Amino acid sequence: MTNILAAENIPETARIELAQQGLTIINRADVSQAQLAEIDIMFGWNKVIGPQILAIPNHRLKWIQTATSGIDYLPLQTLIDQNILVTNARGMHAVPIAQTVMSYLLYFTRGIYQSLNAQRQQVWDHHPIGQSTMTLEGRTILIFGTGQIGEKVAQYAQMMGLKTIGVNRNGEPINHFEQIVTTETVDQVLEQADFIVNGMPLTSETTDYFNADFFAKVAAGTYFFNVGRGKSVNEAALMAALNAGQLAGAAIDVAQNEPLVADSPLWSTPNLVITPHISGYIPDLHERVYTVFARNLPTFLADGHLTYNTVSLTEGY
Repeated sequence: MTNILAAENIPETARIELAQQGLTIINRADVSQAQLAEIDIMFGWNKVIGPQILAIPNHRLKWIQTATSGIDYLPLQTLIDQNILVTNARGMHAVPIAQTVMSYLLYFTRGIYQSLNAQRQQVWDHHPIGQSTMTLEGRTILIFGTGQIGEKVAQYAQMMGLKTIGVNRNGEPINHFEQIVTTETVDQVLEQADFIVNGMPLTSETTDYFNADFFAKVAAGTYFFNVGRGKSVNEAALMAALNAGQLAGAAIDVAQNEPLVADSPLWSTPNLVITPHISGYIPDLHERVYTVFARNLPTFLADGHLTYNTVSLTEGY
């Protein structure tokens, strides 16, 4: 019998389908210590139960289906050592995250944040706010990470008239990017960027990538948006760049440590928008994750093989 641990919610219709196939679903809240060694599949990941399973000698866990695109929070080396397969939610979050990036763009360029400040003061500041606005046509957006999220950001940006430059590891062309550079050659285009977006996964190469040296190279007045991973950005350097005016504004949907503590200086940093890791939220997330899961389930049950949304644990994405 195959046992599935529902670390994330499995939709009711899916539960019926799985039961009809003879599969057993064990809810996270109901799993006993004795059952942990008998879990074959995890639907979602739980930071308490997952490590407990992995620590059991001769456990049966073989496959984890995450509800996220990023997998940096998983114990990757342990999963490699134990030959456990992982599939993710790659592609599901592209549209909402790209829409969030567009909201950042418009917030900073169309007088929204100035208008909100004026509204709080009950001031009709027509000309000063109007003169502070800019249009996006002809400006340049530099997007780090050209996967499905980065490509969707580029598609929306092109619709607004922006020139799109992407950054990836190999320089291969991607739809909706007018130019692609690598992380080795990106310095050649940094000063062209009016807006910089981080959408890269977290790896050893991207950790602390956006640091003081990086921000010193961008053109004064650039805007920076992080919808990738918090640990990719040196937060002290980001705050310094905003306070010095090197960056005109920034928005972060992720932080180095979440939740962001109440006394973090990020809260009061000027021209910084903080959204609480919500850019990827979609109302039907679990239904969408289950479609990936259901697509892989027949081959997994047949021969332990997975073909859709598989991730490389060694590369970290």
